[in-house]
Order: sequence, then C-alpha cells, then structure tokens
Amino acid sequence: MLRVACGAAAVAAGLFFSRSSEQISLWRFAICWWGVLVALDGAVRVRHGASPLPRAKDWIACAAASVLFWDLFELLDLRLRNWWYVGVPRTVAAGAAFSALCFATVLPAVRLGLALIAPRLDAGTAVAGPDPRAARILAGCFAVSLALVLAFPRFAFPLAWLLLWFLFEAELARRRDVEPRLSSALQAWRAKDRAVPVRLLALGLPLGLLWEALNSGAARGWVYTVPGFESPKLFEMPLAGYLGYLPFLLECGAALALLDRTVARLQAPQALILLLAIAGFHWKADGYGRRATVVSVAPRLSDAKSLAPEDLEWLERAGLRTSRDVLRAGRPVPAGIRDLAELAEVAHLGIPWAERLESAGVRGQAMLGAADPDRLWERLRAQGGRPPDPALLRLWVRKARESR
Repeated sequence: MLRVACGAAAVAAGLFFSRSSEQISLWRFAICWWGVLVALDGAVRVRHGASPLPRAKDWIACAAASVLFWDLFELLDLRLRNWWYVGVPRTVAAGAAFSALCFATVLPAVRLGLALIAPRLDAGTAVAGPDPRAARILAGCFAVSLALVLAFPRFAFPLAWLLLWFLFEAELARRRDVEPRLSSALQAWRAKDRAVPVRLLALGLPLGLLWEALNSGAARGWVYTVPGFESPKLFEMPLAGYLGYLPFLLECGAALALLDRTVARLQAPQALILLLAIAGFHWKADGYGRRATVVSVAPRLSDAKSLAPEDLEWLERAGLRTSRDVLRAGRPVPAGIRDLAELAEVAHLGIPWAERLESAGVRGQAMLGAADPDRLWERLRAQGGRPPDPALLRLWVRKARESR
C-alpha cells in the first residue's frame, strides 16, 4: 500500500502545486504520470502479491520500448499534424530528455493496467504458434494503411491508430514460441481466449481519460487539431477521438507481446546496444518534431522583440518573467505588456506567435476571440514567414473566445 499512497501523493501534489507554480505546471504531466505508474505498480502488488515489472531492468526495457513505440507516432504526426506541443523545454537536449521521460510511461501504464484487471498475474500468457497466412495479410494491411495515411492524411488519419497493430501482429504471427509468453489480442483470439482483447479494450477509455485529464491546462503539453473533429472536446481531445484509444490499446498490447519475446532473447551487450539505438532514434525523431509540431517553448517575456527596452527593464524590476506572472501580478501592468501576455497564454501559444498576432493587428485576448480565423490567417501569411497551420489558428481563436 505504500507504493499506492506514494504514487497518489505524487499525482495530487503535481496537480495542486501546478496551480500556483509555473515550473511545476511545466513538469506536471511527467510528475503525475510517473506517480500513476508507482500507484498502479503498488495496486498490482496488493492484488496479486507481485508485479509484472518486478526488477529495474524490466522497467528499463518497458520504458525504452515505450519511447520507441511513441516515437513512431511522432513521425506519423509529421505528416498528419493532428497534435502539437506547447511549452516544451527551451533547449534541444532538454526537450529530448523531457519527451523521453513522458513517452516512457505509455507501455508501462498499459502493462500494469492489464495486470491489475487480470484475474491472475500470468493471465493472458500462452504458447503461440506461427500463422504465415495471417502474417502476410496483416503485413499487407500495414503497407496499405501506411500508404493511405501518407497520401491522404486529412481523410485517412484514423488508420494511424491501426497500422502499427497490423505491423506488430504480422511480426508476432511469424514467430513460434517455445514457452508461454504474453499474448496479443489476435494471438489470444486465435487461441479462443477472448479475455485478452476484452481487457485491452476495457482499459482504453479509462487510460485515455487519465492521459488527457493530466495534460489539460498544463503549461507544457499538447493540443489537437483533428480534421473534422475540432469541437466539441473533453479536455483537449475531441470527443470522437476517445474512440481512437480502443485500437490504440490493441497496438499497445501487440507491442508488449513483441517486447516480451524480444527481451527474453537479449543478452546484456545486445540490450545496451539496443538502448543506445533507441536513444539515437529518439534524438532524431524529437528533432524533427521540434521543427514541425512544436508551437512554443517554455515562456519568457525577455524573448519578446516587440517590447521597448523600458518595458523590459520594468519587467525585470517587477520580477515578472513570464506571461503568467504578468497576468497574476497584483499591481498595474502597462497595457502593451498585458496584451502580449494575454495572447501568449491563449492555448500556451507563446511569445513569438503572440508577437506575430500583434503585428497582424490583434491586441489582446478579446480581439483574438473576435477575429475571423480565415481573414486573420491571410493577414499573417501576407506578413511573410511561415503562417500557423489554419487549424491551429482556429484553435487559438476558439480558446480566446472561451476564455472571455
């Protein structure tokens, strides 16, 4: 029970102190999700007397696989542009480290969640044989899905939450087990074990709601611009988007089944080489994402190029370093500084985009909320430089309206 209490305390503390501390808000998602993992591990130990991740090396393997697993989605998002990151760390190295810390929680959460709702710790394990015909069909489904997503991202984006399932299940269908291993949904289905896919699907919405709830409102997190589903939303996720967590959990289950078979065959030197390869892959993937799907970095008003030197001096004397500091200041603030801070805080779009909006004639949150997104986008494009994605601009306008 101590693990459960410590994990729950970490989640509660992260949520509570993020309301008053911007630094904690920037770290909130990582703090809370690692707290969730500690609590889940404790709950599984209380229920079954042991954990599916009993040793440090099991946690490292599952966390590393989780980073690689989510990096594949980040590469897909370079084409999809369905989600964007805000408030990321200011340096490339810190950004890659923080994203790895967060991505590392996905597969452990699913592994522990499955163990918690299973009747026994070894439930869902079996000796699976190969199925060459299924492997060929699934590989074909993966290839077709990937081609459609890349060619028609606006219409085929739902396939992004299925194609890795096809790929992982195809690889699993090629293999022959020599001892009981964790079953994927399709492996279990072929063995007439319906409980495995049922447990995976049952975890989808609870974990999805928790992921989105802990991201909502954080100074560092993500926002969505899914074609045709820009509203209504629950937290930042479009309501219909929660259905995507159902196939996503099937992908997670297949990834965990593949991991279980891969780790069993690795020797220490091979494991170290694989960890280094995953780290290198993540560094490159995070770099691509930083250039394409990052909206803003951790805010500092000293980044503002439009503020006069006397305004920057005033901010320094007042000890106001971020837009959030300005909006919470218990003293009068010059109108130009307040307008810039208001814009920067809308969906955490940041100082550079706030200045771009000001140069397009938008002064403050109220004016952004009253703007026509299409006309504003044209004005931003006319300035020169890269305009924001039109869906992202619509999100900013909608968030400004909701905040009035």
